[in-house]
Amino acid sequence: MSMELIVAVEAAIPADHPAAMLAVPLGIVFFVGSVFLLLWSNYGAKKGAAITGVAWFGFAAIMGLFWWFGGPGIPAGLGVSHLPGQGNSHYASSWYAFEPGSERADFFTSVNNLNDFVDVKEYAGYGDLEREEAQQRPFFTSINGSVGQAVDRMREQFLPVDANGVAQIGVSRREVYEADATSGRPDEAARRAPTFFTARNVTDPTATDDRSTGLRLVTAQFQAYANFLDADGVPLDPVPVGEPVDWFAFFDPGQRTLPAMLWTLISLGMFLVSLLWLDRLEAKEKRLATDQIEAAEDLAVPIAQ
Repeated sequence: MSMELIVAVEAAIPADHPAAMLAVPLGIVFFVGSVFLLLWSNYGAKKGAAITGVAWFGFAAIMGLFWWFGGPGIPAGLGVSHLPGQGNSHYASSWYAFEPGSERADFFTSVNNLNDFVDVKEYAGYGDLEREEAQQRPFFTSINGSVGQAVDRMREQFLPVDANGVAQIGVSRREVYEADATSGRPDEAARRAPTFFTARNVTDPTATDDRSTGLRLVTAQFQAYANFLDADGVPLDPVPVGEPVDWFAFFDPGQRTLPAMLWTLISLGMFLVSLLWLDRLEAKEKRLATDQIEAAEDLAVPIAQ
């Protein structure tokens, strides 16, 4: 119950809600504003604002550099990961699935050259090792896990299924699947499983770097199945329906450092503006002090002289 409450609270305010967009700016106003009020009471409004700007934007620029480029033990792209109104994963890396002949497929040359694709172990540079030995290498584990995400994404696109286990497919495709399921039904006593149509890859995924774009591509062949249960509710061997289809996915590395880059450049620009403003205020105060001293010396000159 507590977990459901936490999820409900987190999902109550979406990223594009005005309250979510104003949360960070209001927090900055309150925290920085308290420092400004203290400086205002000592130096006046203008000079207090200039000092606050130099301190705050200088600190923000330094933090932005760490978020942008990283540091010892700090990977790049941490800190600010999205802009106001965007989700946390807006600039994150992701896999995007597509099928041959689609509009997206026209961007990739290697889609028409399946010989470019190699086994994931060979793609990672461990073709001469046994798979058990390769799995002990962190780089291969990372690549293999990423390819697994691509396979999941392709499967979801090949046969989308809603929360009730109902396949979200067109009428003509469903008719073909139903006809194959009826003809391949194990026996008369067999009944449909709650999730009737499922899909899985029937070939191991292979990967390559696309010739034209340089992006990572993964391909695998998928087959849809009809699932039946016997009289006791025990799952039977799934029945293949339809034809196996090749699917592809490309890896978008994202741009996790873009928000940090914008933060750093804006902070650096505002730091220079604040520093210039503070310098002009200091120069003006020095001129006023000099003028007052000179005026006092002139009054002290005796009239007789």
